[in-house]
Parts: sequence; C-alpha cells; structure tokens
Amino acid sequence: MHNGRILVVEDEKDIREGLGELLRREGYTVVECGSAAQAKRYAAEGGVELYLLDVMLPDGSGFELCTYIREELRSEAPVIFLTALDDEDSVVKGLSLGGNDYLGKPFRKRELMARVGAHLNRYHKSNVMYNVGDLSYDKAAGRVFKGGQELELRRNELRLLSCFMENPGILIPRERLLELMWDIDGEFVDDNTLSVAISRLRKKIGRWKDREYIDTVRGIGYRWNERGNENE
Repeated sequence: MHNGRILVVEDEKDIREGLGELLRREGYTVVECGSAAQAKRYAAEGGVELYLLDVMLPDGSGFELCTYIREELRSEAPVIFLTALDDEDSVVKGLSLGGNDYLGKPFRKRELMARVGAHLNRYHKSNVMYNVGDLSYDKAAGRVFKGGQELELRRNELRLLSCFMENPGILIPRERLLELMWDIDGEFVDDNTLSVAISRLRKKIGRWKDREYIDTVRGIGYRWNERGNENE
C-alpha cells in the first residue's frame, strides 16, 4: 500500500471520480477538487505529494495552479497535467512553468499509474532535510528556516543555497553558479548579478556564531563552510 497524498484537479465529475477511484485502488490517499479555488485551499494545507491537473478549469487553469504551487507554495511535489490540450505549445508551456509530465486525454490507465509511481519515487528520494548550524532546509518543500523562523528567499537565492548545502566544503566555481542561476528563467546572468545574489543570501542567512556560512575563494568561486556543522 502507498501513502502518497495526491490532489486531483478536474472539473468533469465523471473523470475526477474515476481518477480518484483508480488511485485509491492502488493505495493512494486522494483529494478531489473541481475548481482552481478549491485546489488552492487544499494545496495550501500542505502534505500534497503529487498533483494531477486539468488545464481548463471553470475559474482558472492548471497552468496558473502550477505557478501557484511552484512560486507561492514553493513546493517541488510532482505536477502531471492531464488534458485534451496536447498540442506542442501547450505541452511546452506546462513544462516551462514547472510541470513534470504531460498526458493527453484520453490517457491509458496503466501508463498513468506507472508515471505517478515513478514521479513519487523520485520525489521521495529528493525529500531531504539539510541541517547546518542554525539553518534547516526542507528540499522537497523548498523552505528554509533559521533558528526555527522561516526565511523568505528568492528563487535564485534558494537555488544557490541548495547547491551550497548539498556540497559542503566543496569549492564551486563561479561559472557553475552562473549556469545554475541561468537555468531558472533562461535569462542571461552576469558576474555582477551572481555577486549581488550571494551578498543578499549571506545577509538573509546571517552567520553561525562568528563564522560566515559562505566563504569566498577570490578569482575562483565559493565554498560552503563545513565548520557551520560544528555545535561547539
């Protein structure tokens, strides 16, 4: 039996209930929503591990919901679009907004279950909590805490922090960090943009005792200070 909580967002009752029944037979916990507003209320409660989103909804779209999930909730839970809009432009748009998969209707049940299982497996493997000094980073939820208080980080700051915390003590060249930031929106990022982002991140995460979390290696890059792990 599975324990993953899945949010199904579909305005057609027969399809929504059919999906719910199919998933429950496989052991998943399912919440069914017929509108974007209802989906947002349930999603905001947290604990959703996968989203199945129709694109055309009576009060919005699955694309808007995906943006809400990624940017407002800062969740990395898998998003699978299930829709009759399976033209190339729609598929590209859904994936560029942070969707993980895109199935056109009508879809094959066994294929859908296989994709749901695969995405959940990858999600659970990435569901890691990093703890360094007085910082905690919940990777799956995309949330960072300092001394128990949540920090408000921009997407590029969160991406940088994730890279640093996953590679403690390793010198990361500026070029690698520039590529990392460039991948977020596909826009050109220069050296000055990176320097400003690092400066802002340092200011938000502060210091651990008398030590900086991020060390600068002049002319090369940055290193996450492993000494932040010391609890002296």
